[in-house]
Amino acid sequence: MYHMLLAGLLGLLSPLSLAHEPPSDRPWDHDHEEARAARTRGEIRPIAEILHGVQAQFPGQLLDVELKKGKKGRPWVYELKLLTADGRRLELAVDACNGRVLKLGDED
Repeated sequence: MYHMLLAGLLGLLSPLSLAHEPPSDRPWDHDHEEARAARTRGEIRPIAEILHGVQAQFPGQLLDVELKKGKKGRPWVYELKLLTADGRRLELAVDACNGRVLKLGDED
């Protein structure tokens, strides 16, 4: 399941995924375009790199990933949900540029 989710996420962040599609008025399409442009500029590291570092610190099964745009000069953030081997559900906010864990908490 991890590999399928990762492949899907990588496809979303691929610079070629929307190369030939016309512009859209849907807000999520604009968000996707902004994320793709930020990835091209080097403001966002690929999710595979981020997950490699995070899972070295917090081993477990990846449940969910969201990429959130930073506001007012703040970095882009990957929000991750992990299930640990002991059954805990962790929520992490990770700087999408450098992979640093910004926030860690147990999901209630």
